[in-house]
Amino acid sequence: MKTMLKTSLLSLALAVVPTSAAFADVINWSSDEGITRLEQSHFKKDFFKLANFYDAQDNKVYCGVASTSIIMNALRVRQNVTEIPLDESGITPEDRAYFPQGNWSPFYDRYTQNTVLGHSAKTRLQIMGQPVTEGAGPDYGLQLDQMTDLVTSNQLKVKTVFVDNLDNKAAMKAELVHALETKNQYVVVNYSRKTLNQPGSGHYSPVGAYDKASDSFLIMDVSNAKADWVWVDSAQLFDAMATMDTKRNRGYLLISEGLKG
Repeated sequence: MKTMLKTSLLSLALAVVPTSAAFADVINWSSDEGITRLEQSHFKKDFFKLANFYDAQDNKVYCGVASTSIIMNALRVRQNVTEIPLDESGITPEDRAYFPQGNWSPFYDRYTQNTVLGHSAKTRLQIMGQPVTEGAGPDYGLQLDQMTDLVTSNQLKVKTVFVDNLDNKAAMKAELVHALETKNQYVVVNYSRKTLNQPGSGHYSPVGAYDKASDSFLIMDVSNAKADWVWVDSAQLFDAMATMDTKRNRGYLLISEGLKG
């Protein structure tokens, strides 16, 4: 009788508790399971360069800016494709008094979250909330079309996909997986944190790998003061991208070099 009662209660619990599809299967990348996924993944070429040039966002509205600087450094540092603008804001002229004089510079040739905004259509202040047009409200951060403008303003090539519906999810997933195995092409996803049961709202981060066995993508979260890198079930990631931003749904970008080497 007790066995039958336990079986009935278990059946009832399974009937009323949502399936795993209702809850985001977010796995910390440094957990045993997360490490196993990275080890067994056959789609992780992008991970190593992105990890090498990882740069946490400077503030809470710079997730798109940080994602852009990471990818620009992965594509261009030590590649001699273009002159990289120096960001001299970190060391004042007074601080340089004892450095060697002449042509020597204390700064590395790398992009920062300041310099990637050099030609951006949306200014730094507008990203911080300054109204884009008179009488409009604040428009913090970057919507997906604005993120596209930021990327192209730095002479990169980008394919932008708004996930307006999930009818062609299989084709979109295949496109992401292919990009992760394509040299010098990188993926940035724009998604809703809430859909993944994470605190916060809209967010950008690069994708570093795909694990076929678990059908999950590794999101290299740029807000490392708030969240770890995580593996996300592919279906749930697309659900998180198929969410409304200010004007349109979110989605993803495929970014590659736009300059002739």
